[in-house]
Amino acid sequence: MYLENFHSQLAKRWQGSLFRVSDACRINRRAKEYLHRLSKEGYLKRIHWGWYFIPAEYKDPWDFLTKDRGFKVIIKQTAASLWNYDFVHRDVYRLTVKDRSYGKALESFAKEMGWDFEVEYHERIPYEYRRVDKLFVETIESSIVSCISDWSFLDAFATLYFRRDDIDFKKLKRMGRWKRISGTDTRVWTALKYGCKLFNESFGKEVFRVKIRGELSEDMKELIQEAVEKVVEFA
Repeated sequence: MYLENFHSQLAKRWQGSLFRVSDACRINRRAKEYLHRLSKEGYLKRIHWGWYFIPAEYKDPWDFLTKDRGFKVIIKQTAASLWNYDFVHRDVYRLTVKDRSYGKALESFAKEMGWDFEVEYHERIPYEYRRVDKLFVETIESSIVSCISDWSFLDAFATLYFRRDDIDFKKLKRMGRWKRISGTDTRVWTALKYGCKLFNESFGKEVFRVKIRGELSEDMKELIQEAVEKVVEFA
């Protein structure tokens, strides 16, 4: 009777979400014993040290991410895919968390489900983000800068073009000027301006108001051009 009541209270609060042993201990002081018994009987599953979940059906990783109650932020290419209407579909889900243990639990759970989660841990989240429905998502401007910095030019320029009317370009400039492309001394803003110039040339009109300053390597120019051409092709 006590075990059934404990399971019922767990399900009411945590069905579909990862939860800590410490969360369960708030329900009953014998939580550790009950969790062990319930996991042996298949009513719940230990997913990582100190973390459990109650088996549930999920339509896809997004369904889980929405139902899971832990604090996490959708970042980089995954955030960009939301802003650019999944122009570049990727099966890797990039997230950041403040709790290292929770991050490990997310990765273990994803592996169990056959999903690929790449989770970053930061004591202070270094990305600008906002709430979108039931999720926290890196903002449009921040995700563009993150993708350029990661050499994910197609994700970035698809977002830049398709959401151009929603972008705060002053904020984008401010973010892009201090961020550099990984492994180089090139500022993200310099690469973004070059991409904007290519969009203007492709469409034969001023889609973006930019003045080009700063040099890019020929290899980087070529990669940016390839990305812009793919976006223009489907625009």
